[in-house]
Amino acid sequence: MRFVKFTLIGLLGITLTFISLGFFHSSFQFENQIEVDASIEKSYASFVNDSLKPEWLEGYLGKEVLSGKRMVPGARFLVKFKEAEESVELIEVLKDAQLNEKYIFDMQTDVFDGTIEVYFEGDGQKTVLKIFTTIKGSNIFYRSMFYLLKGALQKQSQTNYNLLKVVIEKQ
Repeated sequence: MRFVKFTLIGLLGITLTFISLGFFHSSFQFENQIEVDASIEKSYASFVNDSLKPEWLEGYLGKEVLSGKRMVPGARFLVKFKEAEESVELIEVLKDAQLNEKYIFDMQTDVFDGTIEVYFEGDGQKTVLKIFTTIKGSNIFYRSMFYLLKGALQKQSQTNYNLLKVVIEKQ
């Protein structure tokens, strides 16, 4: 009986700890960066080129316009991915796009909301892309889960951006 009691108390403690992560860490941010041997113009054009995205965004299936115009703030897109035999869709809302300077958009799904800010800096020969990602789970469970997965999410993003570097440099 004592074993059952302590097991239940332990499980309750673990559950409360997990939930508290989502309570205290409602959102988080991480940063990625790549340096590309190409001009800012070429880097920016490759980044916004939807036909190149399957080469560097893992599982990318496509993007369709829901409202607005491409490269105009406020435009909404339905972006489709395939992950582990499952189709995933998210809504992308363009917040700001300055040619050869930055591209900022929000992402919305049932399980999280996020913002990705991509800044382009360079000297004509090389370009540095600095990417800031903010993610907030849609409920306390997802906030806790995404907080625990923060390192894996940053690593996966870096893998995608490293593939982007290869795509830009071969163009």
